[in-house]
Amino acid sequence: MRFFPTQPKRRSSVRWLGEWGLVVTLALTTACSHTANNVAGAAEGQDVKPAGSASTIQTGAAVAFDAAHAYRLLQAQCDFGTRQMGSEGHAKCREFLIQQFKPLVDEFATQDWTQPIAKGPGAGHSYKMTNLLGIIRGKDVAPDTVAQSPNLMFSAHWDTRPVADMDPNPANRNKPILGANDGASGVATLLEMARVLKAQRPAQTVVIALWDGEDLGEFFYGARYFARLSSTPTWKQWRPTRSILLDMIGDSDLHVNRETNSLRMAPDLFQEVLDAAADLGVSDHFDGSPLEVEDDHVPLNAAGIPSIDLIDFNYRPWHTLDDTPDKCSPDSLKVIGDVLLRVASRAGRA
Repeated sequence: MRFFPTQPKRRSSVRWLGEWGLVVTLALTTACSHTANNVAGAAEGQDVKPAGSASTIQTGAAVAFDAAHAYRLLQAQCDFGTRQMGSEGHAKCREFLIQQFKPLVDEFATQDWTQPIAKGPGAGHSYKMTNLLGIIRGKDVAPDTVAQSPNLMFSAHWDTRPVADMDPNPANRNKPILGANDGASGVATLLEMARVLKAQRPAQTVVIALWDGEDLGEFFYGARYFARLSSTPTWKQWRPTRSILLDMIGDSDLHVNRETNSLRMAPDLFQEVLDAAADLGVSDHFDGSPLEVEDDHVPLNAAGIPSIDLIDFNYRPWHTLDDTPDKCSPDSLKVIGDVLLRVASRAGRA
């Protein structure tokens, strides 16, 4: 990723160069900790279900975003350990996510490929990568209808960084990170959103995508792979009209940045998010400073899919061994989940 802050009084700058490099100049504040119960047995493949949930989803039932359940899904991913390319944790988490995700959508698909890495962490190796995709039909689409192209995509990356290159201890900088916020938070929020959307049906058909290969090498491999194929006959039905990316939204002190690529490429969609936040009385969580970010939304925008990035980059444990579940809050997951469910509940703007 590249981050280009546009506000003064920033410090602690670090620079990576390259085609998909990173530039950072940010003053990071300490996040408050918030703990929640662990998920016993999640790493052994057991289902993670919301309290009082039935084994089947009743369409049309009154279902709300369950913050505790979303946090358990975050913790469950972290229970597999680090989930960088080629690791045991990555392989086990892939199976866990398929198990959790597939029952929550009307159509499910994977994109599997082998990706050579030319530069950056992982250079010289090739890794098997998997994007996970699910479509949830809008409320006016008949159940037996072949899926129409979705109006709106929600996405996040599920892999974790193979190096803790921002860790204050130099001895840790070649170790992989756990990625509780940087990875697991967005995935957990989307899985819980899928449960609600399947039960209540959004006003517009939605696709949810979990990208692989975001946080190594030259970045964004999963989103770039999807973008490259999104107009082909096989994948055209999965191509959305618009897209919202979630990245690092679990911070206990949540303040989503005004990401400038998003404001430039899809200002109306960003405004829809701000309007939904205002309706729900949570605008104070969307008051972060302007910040230019190159993230998974960039290749989608380049492919002609207007896309925005919801990210709170004011997170001190970023790319360190301290990016652990206790730095994240169920309340933050719920703020994002509720706002995006409200966006999905409205007829989309083409």
